[in-house]
Amino acid sequence: MSLSAALEIGKNGLRIFQLANEVTSENIANVNTPGYSRQRVVLESAPPTTANGFPLGTGVQIAAVERYYDGLLQQQLVNAETTLGFDTAKSQVLQQIEPAFNEVTNDGIGTAITNFFGAWQDLTLNPAGYLERQAVITRANTMVDNFNFVSTTLNNSITTQNAALTPMTDSLNAILKNIAQLNGQIKTTELVNGNANEMRDQRDQLIREMSQEIGISYKEYGDGTTDVSFTDANGTYDLVKGSTAGAFSIDKTDPVSFVVQLTPAGGALTTISPTTGKLGAILAMRDTIIPDYLTQVDILAKAVVDAVNASHSTGYNPTGDPPGQNFFTTLAAVPGAAANIALDPGLNVNTIAASSSAALPGDNRKALEIAHLASSKNVPFGAAATATFNNYYSSLVSKVGLDVQSAKNTVAHDEAFSKQLSALRESNSGVSLDEELTNLIRYQRSYQASAKLITATSEMMDVAIGLIR
Repeated sequence: MSLSAALEIGKNGLRIFQLANEVTSENIANVNTPGYSRQRVVLESAPPTTANGFPLGTGVQIAAVERYYDGLLQQQLVNAETTLGFDTAKSQVLQQIEPAFNEVTNDGIGTAITNFFGAWQDLTLNPAGYLERQAVITRANTMVDNFNFVSTTLNNSITTQNAALTPMTDSLNAILKNIAQLNGQIKTTELVNGNANEMRDQRDQLIREMSQEIGISYKEYGDGTTDVSFTDANGTYDLVKGSTAGAFSIDKTDPVSFVVQLTPAGGALTTISPTTGKLGAILAMRDTIIPDYLTQVDILAKAVVDAVNASHSTGYNPTGDPPGQNFFTTLAAVPGAAANIALDPGLNVNTIAASSSAALPGDNRKALEIAHLASSKNVPFGAAATATFNNYYSSLVSKVGLDVQSAKNTVAHDEAFSKQLSALRESNSGVSLDEELTNLIRYQRSYQASAKLITATSEMMDVAIGLIR
């Protein structure tokens, strides 16, 4: 090997270990960067040469600068984020509406119903009493207010979920554009043998962020691009195809029930039905879960109105006026019953019917009949009346409470699983400062050795030149 060859080996060593130090510095600088995967320089022997018939090494060269990446772990993280996104969004909304069914404070619908029929029981003791009659109206108004409040709370929550679709689709569109843009940059960079590791990390992070919003699948290709797709009951659609991004949109034809639409990458506008991620949770809460609670409250409100009106309209007031006065405004249908429940305009202290006989306008048999409605099975579970008012409402409160608790427990499990996966990713791809500092020292020593090689070779050349002189 000639002295010039030794100098070339030393020079390559300086350049390579300088680059290794730069990669290590990049790792240290990004120790707290979300989604960053640590990188390493892969070294290999340079192709040997032949001198005097013997193969001689020509030093070291860089085979690649690669990142620590586990594709299977990335897929598991994406799936876990989708599940966590759905369950978290669902839990948050359930916790927001739970106070509407909170009976701990003794001012909910259940307590109001009990107090209402309790006022009728008090009226049986003094059917002509003004205070007792006024108490019936007051308790009725309190019950009406409670039904109205719960209905308003649930309807407002439905409206909130509906309104949340617009900013969520805007956020998804921004992520899709960024992924498509990164695809193009990665492909261009790697075509000229550049290093696109940081851009790959950014794209992976965006995919994980997107998976929280909606369930997706993805596929990486040899040119560095990653296609992202979405699947529902109607088919599979491309969200990102190479450097082309699809776009979500909202059809607001029905202002109370927006429709989610998608224009796939290279495709035509279509209506989609997401069932996973935060977007799926929002649609489930808006279209199924909250309306189910509201329907049960409406059923209870209409059952109370129908039962009380059926009894009260056949009774007589203290002056013996003929029957026919409803206590509540008649409700034509179950939907909207809790929102529309109200006292009949013709009802007042004097028109309350406590008697069941025109000849005995001062008796209490009608008031007693209405009071007994509290313990009668007047609420239908299906076609037949099989529950008392309070039992029916208590079962609804229990269902809401169990749903909230179940959602909290599910989120806790999801978070624990995601945390475990994140810890695995950190152990595999995360930056260890101790390891990087060790690498810095190692590369520094190697750099110094290469410099020493150049110095020694230079001295040898000086000696050789001196001999010539």
